[in-house]
Order: sequence, then C-alpha cells, then structure tokens
Amino acid sequence: MSEQNKHIADFMLGEEITGFYVLRRADLKTRRDNKGFYLAIDISDSSGHISGNVWDNADRVAETVQTGDIVKVKAQVQSYQGQKQISIIRLRQVVDSDDVNMADLVPAVEGEIDKLWQDYTDLADNLVNPFLKSLLRKFTEDDEFRTAFCETPGGKMWHHGYRGGLLEHTIGVTKICEKLSGLYTQVDQDLLLAAALLHDIGKIKSYQHGPTFEYTDAGRLIGHIVIGNQIIVDKIKKIPAFPEELNTRLQHLVLSHQGKLEQASPVVPMTAEGFILYYADEIDSKLNAFYRIKKREHKDGVKWSSYVRLLGQFFYFGERDEE
Repeated sequence: MSEQNKHIADFMLGEEITGFYVLRRADLKTRRDNKGFYLAIDISDSSGHISGNVWDNADRVAETVQTGDIVKVKAQVQSYQGQKQISIIRLRQVVDSDDVNMADLVPAVEGEIDKLWQDYTDLADNLVNPFLKSLLRKFTEDDEFRTAFCETPGGKMWHHGYRGGLLEHTIGVTKICEKLSGLYTQVDQDLLLAAALLHDIGKIKSYQHGPTFEYTDAGRLIGHIVIGNQIIVDKIKKIPAFPEELNTRLQHLVLSHQGKLEQASPVVPMTAEGFILYYADEIDSKLNAFYRIKKREHKDGVKWSSYVRLLGQFFYFGERDEE
C-alpha cells in the first residue's frame, strides 16, 4: 500500500489519515439535538474496517456516495467507547485520475488461489464412488464455476470474509471430515466428503463479487443452502442412473449442514455423516473467526478479546506469543 494510503489496521489515535477505502455503510441520521444530520459510515480495506461519522454537510455528502463505492477519505482518528473511530474531514467518490489499487482494498485469502484450487480438485478426484466422482467433475471441469468459487467469500462478516474464503473454508471442512471419517469407519466416507466439497456452493450466487460482498437478492430471499442444493440437483439430473438413495442422502447433508432450524438449516442432521459435517463446519468457521479476531486484537498486555456479539461471549488469548 502506498505511503499515502495507510492500512486501517495501522491507524493510530490522534493522527490524520488520507486515502482510498471501500464504503461499506453510509446511514444518514438525525442528530440527538434534532438540529441537522450526521452520516454514520463504515470503511474498509484489505486489513480491516473502521466506523466513523461525517458531521459537516452530512446530507449533501450522503447524496454523493452509496454503499459499495470506492471513496477518498480525509479523517482524524479518535477513540469512542474504547474503540478507534474516525471523524471525517472530507469524503468523496473516486475519479478517473485517482490511482487506486484494488488489491489494497479487497481482503483476500493468504494462500495462493491456484494452489487451493488444486487441493480442492485433488480431494474431488480421490472419491471412489463413480456417481459422486462424476458429480464433482461437473463442477471441477466447469471454468465458470471455478472462477466464481475462487472469488466468493466464505461469509460476509463472521468467518472467511474475503476473496477465496469459500474455497479455503470448503477445503478446511473437507479435511476435517476426512480425518473424522478415518476414526469412525462405519461412516460413508465418499458421501461425507462429496457433501463437504459441495455444502456451501450456493454462496457463489448468494454474494456479489464486489468490494463489499453484499448479498444478492437470491441470497437474501432464498439463502445459500437452498440455492446450493438446487445447483446440485440440477447437476445430478445430468448423470444417468444416479441412485435415488444416494441423491437423497447427499441432499440431506447439504440441507442440514448448519445443524439447527434457527440457524437456517431446512432440516436438522439425522445421519452420522450429517453430524460430522455440521461439527466440521462449526469447527472451521469458529476457528477462522477466533484467529482473525486474535490477529487483530492480541496486543501486548491484552489477554481477552472484545465482546463477540454473535456468540455472546469473549475469547481468551492468554499471554502474547513470543515473536
């Protein structure tokens, strides 16, 4: 990142920053004294995000920008309720003459995408069941699917929320399932691994491939589980004599992988493979979130995370690791 465009993660209290960032939120609100407006914003880059406010001419500024825009920001870094926040001095959309590097703005997986994709295809090729192997090849040999799958995040905010995150998360879940199926030999390993490789494919149509990874209309109205299941069903229809029992059991794993009805699963897990897939998904997503938060917050003298609202708890880091 250029000297001018400082990473959000490196913002220091009291300093003035100027740079290009993604506008993730822009809400025009009435001031507490009811005398005018302020614009509550959230900006992000590849290192993280930060909230802030536009106090001067907020209504005019709100008319010139919208969520998802790349904006140039000049602001003062301050503290509010123990958290860093920015007070906006100037905010505008980028213009053609601005030198913006999108790689600085959109978070991406740390590993190489091509290497991760090879890991994914290797796992698919290792399947023995001819019908499941054929099904996976309909995905791995589809260039359009590959592009979308490699660009999509694993989640919007909670886990794997970056380009390539879906691919990384899927590999993580599949490898956990592979290990557990080696311990519980009565499990149908091929069925479990095929489901793991496909469990979140509906996300390729649930998130926009823009800088903020906003939900698509289908993502909000239908949800990635149902979308993904339909994609799988459509592919299965193209495979002659695909066994009905195998079809049903595979769909069950995909539809139940979030474990609970209140977590948007249409059904709960009712098979051994379903239980393993659910817990593998939980392990990989929660550990990714844990280490993301630890990387951001584990500073010298800090043993505990800030309050994690989604889980209703804190994370304990312990003493800072030696460099």
